[in-house]
Amino acid sequence: SEPFAVAYALDMLEHTIVVDIGAGTTDICRVYGTIPSPEDQLHLKSCGDVIDSMLIREVQRKYTGAQITKDMARRWKEQHSFTSASPPDDPIIVDFSIEGKAMSLDITECMQTACEEIIAPIVANIKQLVSESNPEYHDQFRQNIILAGGGSAIRGLGASLEELLADMGDIEVHIVEDPVQLGALGGLRLAQEVPEEYWKNLTISD
Repeated sequence: SEPFAVAYALDMLEHTIVVDIGAGTTDICRVYGTIPSPEDQLHLKSCGDVIDSMLIREVQRKYTGAQITKDMARRWKEQHSFTSASPPDDPIIVDFSIEGKAMSLDITECMQTACEEIIAPIVANIKQLVSESNPEYHDQFRQNIILAGGGSAIRGLGASLEELLADMGDIEVHIVEDPVQLGALGGLRLAQEVPEEYWKNLTISD
């Protein structure tokens, strides 16, 4: 799985939760020193595509007749995404058409709503993986949550997760610096170092 590849690249294989937010899925993996089993891996539809769709709906709800494509929404997300934990200094003003008329309008509130749409399911699934693990290692899991994938670039997401997970105890969310390169590096190392008979365990089951 991509989350395990990230943990492998970071050499963080002892009692770690990796959250990999991609375009089509968010994959969450509990890592504890060995190849994860299917029970250690969860995947959600709370992902980048969900943010894009929600952003379009929110903008069209606020501005009747707004004409927005998925590519436009994705571009705005990549440039301006944030959560309430790290709001922008200035309003997010973007250009789009309303019934063919060129407009420059504020989508700050729409962006926050869209980005925060994915948070609750991620929090619930992190809690599930921690609670179902060996209680002797709960402290380590709570303090070794890794945020990876393209969605890790959402400003404030790590802090928002820490806030919503705080009822479990002391929480630390670590954000990787280069999620694409890191996942590729981990995958390469796995291919070179892990025996072939274990590869079947590196996929995520439905």
